[in-house]
Amino acid sequence: MSTPTKPLDPRMKRTLLVIRDAILSLMEEKSFEQITVRDITERAQINRATFYLHYQDKFDLLEKVTDAMLNELHATAQLPPNFAASDFCFDEDTPPPSMVRQFEHIAANAQFYKVMLGEHGLPNFAGRMESVIREGLYQRTTIAQPVDRELKVPREIIIRYCTAAHLGIIVHWLENDLPYTPKYITTQLMRLHLLGPTKAVT
Repeated sequence: MSTPTKPLDPRMKRTLLVIRDAILSLMEEKSFEQITVRDITERAQINRATFYLHYQDKFDLLEKVTDAMLNELHATAQLPPNFAASDFCFDEDTPPPSMVRQFEHIAANAQFYKVMLGEHGLPNFAGRMESVIREGLYQRTTIAQPVDRELKVPREIIIRYCTAAHLGIIVHWLENDLPYTPKYITTQLMRLHLLGPTKAVT
């Protein structure tokens, strides 16, 4: 039996958030390669001993911050164990709750995603994020129609198309400083998924 994870001390949690915010704010200004631990500690207003108490180096910091955020993103898209095809009752005005949760998560962590998907972000981040989105979409298409031969378009093409559209909308939303609410933007994305671009403009 695994030991329950002990909740972080509030002061420690605050320190980790300060360090995270420091690296993100620095990455808004320059590339990760140009950033030093000294830059991070000065921006966070902590000493180097405090930094090394939690992280081995700047690479360890960024890896842990990125892994934690993508794990949170993955969790937003999870469906209940007993979710079935009959539960797919969404229409163009009612996006799935999991999709709304996903965009709420991105809105709550907009600085992180803007940095990571921007010019100073990690080269492989978009691909990792795409994999998380693709996994969720694959799960849903499999529940909606588990038999490949019944699909009008090969499943892998459906998944790739929807994933690219999904990530593209997220990037556009972030680049424009989130002009729409998570509910509104997911409703538009749902309409595009259901209607397709051609019907959406006619």
